[in-house]
Amino acid sequence: MDLVEIAPHNKGQTDKRYKYVAGCLIAYACRESFKLESNYKGYLDFVSKTALVSWYRDKYHALSTRGQNMHIDPDGGQELIEEYLNRKKDE
Repeated sequence: MDLVEIAPHNKGQTDKRYKYVAGCLIAYACRESFKLESNYKGYLDFVSKTALVSWYRDKYHALSTRGQNMHIDPDGGQELIEEYLNRKKDE
């Protein structure tokens, strides 16, 4: 994963218009990683800004590897797919 950011006008608001976009994009990337035919099938690697490491860990099931390097393993990816891509619209 290269870069995902929240738009400045959507930060800190309680009634966010695009509440699930980042989660959906990350979950989609996780789903695509399951299509790989390699040892990395189901993994999503990325580098986080230092201040966001705990955010990714708490919100998106990411694990720290070294420094700002992080990954989402197949179990965490499957949880994101269920939470963001397979959720009901009215939730």
